[in-house]
Amino acid sequence: MHKPVKHLFAPSLLAIVLIGCATQPGNQEPPTSTETPEKEITLPFKPTAVPPKTINKDLLYNYLAGEISIQRGAWEEAYEHLLLAATEAKDAVAASKAARLAWRQDDMIRATHATLLWVKYNPNDLSARQLAMLTALRNDDIDQALEQARAILQIAAAKGKDGFLLLSSALATSKEKSKLTLIQQLARQYPEDAHAQYAMALVSTQEKQFDAALQAVERSQKLDPEWDKPYLLRVQIYAMQGDESGAEKVLREAADTHPSPALLEAYGRLLMQQKRYPQALESFRKALDLNPGDQELLYMVGILALQTQDWDLAKSTWEQLRDSPRYHKVQEAWYFLGQMEELQGNLKQATKNYSRVKNGRLHSDAQIRTAILTGKLGNLEEAHELFNALRLTDPDQAVQVYITEAQLLKELHKPDSALELYNEAINAYPQEADLLYARGLLAADLGKIDLAEKDFKAALAIKPDDADTLNALGYTLADQTDRYSEAYAYIKKALELNPDSAAILDSMGWVLFRMKEHTQALEYLRKAAEKLDDPEIFAHLIEALWVTGARQEAQELLDKASATYPDHPKLKDVKQRLK
Repeated sequence: MHKPVKHLFAPSLLAIVLIGCATQPGNQEPPTSTETPEKEITLPFKPTAVPPKTINKDLLYNYLAGEISIQRGAWEEAYEHLLLAATEAKDAVAASKAARLAWRQDDMIRATHATLLWVKYNPNDLSARQLAMLTALRNDDIDQALEQARAILQIAAAKGKDGFLLLSSALATSKEKSKLTLIQQLARQYPEDAHAQYAMALVSTQEKQFDAALQAVERSQKLDPEWDKPYLLRVQIYAMQGDESGAEKVLREAADTHPSPALLEAYGRLLMQQKRYPQALESFRKALDLNPGDQELLYMVGILALQTQDWDLAKSTWEQLRDSPRYHKVQEAWYFLGQMEELQGNLKQATKNYSRVKNGRLHSDAQIRTAILTGKLGNLEEAHELFNALRLTDPDQAVQVYITEAQLLKELHKPDSALELYNEAINAYPQEADLLYARGLLAADLGKIDLAEKDFKAALAIKPDDADTLNALGYTLADQTDRYSEAYAYIKKALELNPDSAAILDSMGWVLFRMKEHTQALEYLRKAAEKLDDPEIFAHLIEALWVTGARQEAQELLDKASATYPDHPKLKDVKQRLK
């Protein structure tokens, strides 16, 4: 079986994935300040340093020299100048820059010194305290880390922030094992605080201490049963352990018993991953009912309405987003209104909607759809001009635009025109393996075996380990020649490169069938059919079953496949031959 040519031809919905619900360990960048203007509040720490009233020339020199050294990449010089400036001016900003420079260079002696100055000059700065905690952990000074952590909790409480969330976010950037000891001690000091237990669960999850994490999550849930974050974290823990059914059960029950926009959205995304689109739509609509002003939830409802072909809901949703003064992606709304019309077969209206997309990330896709639909409406010359304009305005995409236009011509039963277009494209881009691969597939479909073989081998000369091309060459030789040994070698290599590909498994089954290795052939063809619902795979499996005597199974599969794909030529051919 050929793997379909890579192109921009088929309309597709955006890929949506389940978003992680808890902080994961990242790089070792120090925390970035998220300070916002504060109301009149009483902060717990009083600065003791008094900045000078005037700036002398030495101080100005150190400021300027520090900034210039940063631009030059001379970090040690920058650090020394900024530290001198910070010390003389009692300047927290200069101290913070010096601390971050040293941290990025993994110089903990300098980082610690500058960070403690930063804390001294601005003791209520949460970012300063977070970095001081992290440097203490790096220096294996658990007492100092605890002191800074407690300060974070005090400052956060005064500012109305979630101190334990700030702690766990900072600790996520640390690779030090002692961070678990730190959070355990803090959690023991706040046994009745759900947020403390949640932070304990987060850090334990980061360290893959899943039993401890689940115990902490359970404590957090008991302390605050209506809070949704612990439920989401429990789901993540199960998923990280490979217990997908457990994760789904927890999320489903949580969404039913403690519905919140976050839980319902997470459950909806999980259902989307499982391609259970109607149920996913229902979950997102429930989330939207609880938070009707959420534009992202409305966007997801629009996507799923298209996926489930709920045209009335899709139309009302995308029009609502298009007309909303709060929605900042009006161009995307026009794109999906175009897609809605296209999927219903209203090609003229779809083209009008696509033409309203003037910019944004879907602009190029909208132009391609416009060109394709113009061709489908019978205006091939105008479509060709649109494709040419796309190739001129976006040269980086020219190869894929050529392939897309050729695929359109093939679908419109103009294979000779498609072949001429591929010839033009390959003359312009002779070293593009994708073009050679695509023309090879078309040549194979037209029975031009010499050209197909030539193109596949030319593509392999450019990309020798491309599994799709190896498979296409092997399948063509197996299906349309008697050079089975050569075909087998190409397909075997392709399968080694991509052992889970249904297309390649089918090709291996087919070449073995042609070699009269029927038992082995059936094994591969069954695997391919299990992985992919495809009429060509079914045709091969039906023929192999018939020849090996499993005629009832073959007939049942033929009846089922023919009902689903009544016009597929391979199935029609098998049906005719097996009468």
